[in-house]
Amino acid sequence: MLEPLAGRLKWEQTAQGIRVAIPNRRGTRAYIYLPLIVLWLVIASLRYIYVFATPQQEDPAGTLQLIAAGLYALGLLFFLGWLAFTFTGETILSLDQDELRIERRVLGIELASRGFPTGQMSQLVYIPPEKLRFSRAVYDPNTSQIQFRSGLGLHSFARGITEGEASALILLMLEVYKFPDSIVPVIFDV
Repeated sequence: MLEPLAGRLKWEQTAQGIRVAIPNRRGTRAYIYLPLIVLWLVIASLRYIYVFATPQQEDPAGTLQLIAAGLYALGLLFFLGWLAFTFTGETILSLDQDELRIERRVLGIELASRGFPTGQMSQLVYIPPEKLRFSRAVYDPNTSQIQFRSGLGLHSFARGITEGEASALILLMLEVYKFPDSIVPVIFDV
C-alpha cells in the first residue's frame, strides 16, 4: 500500500527497494481550460444535434457541415486524451540495487517504460523551475525535474516536482542506492 512521502508523492517499500508514484502536475491552466472546453463541447454538440436532426436538402454546404463535424470529433478525442493525461497521468519510479525503472501511465495503463542499470548512473540532481519567457519574476513550476546521467546520456523524470518533494525523493533514493555525485536540495524552514 502506498504511503505519503512528500506533497503529491506516494511510496512503498518493495522486496529489494522502493516504488514511488509521482502524479502529473495539473497546474492552474488545467482548471481554467476544463470549463472552457466543456462549454465549447456543449455548444458544438447542440449545434450538430440541430444540424443533423433537421432534414437537409441538396445543399453543397452539407459537405462543409460534415467536415466541421469531423473536426469537432477530432477535437473531442484530443480533449478526452488531454483530460485523461492531465488528471490520471503519473510516473512510477521503481528502484533497487540493480535497476532504476521509470514507467509513464495514464488511466493506470503503462504507455512507456525505461530501465537504467544503477551501476551506470550518477549525478542525481533537482533542476529548479525556469522563469517564464515574458517575465523575470514568474517561474513555470512545470519546468522543474530530477535529472541523472546514465552512460553518456542525460535523462530526467518527475517533471513539475517541487523542491520539497524532490528533496524527500532523492533522500529516499539515496537510501536504496548511493548515486555518485548526487545533490540533495536543501529546504530552509522560515
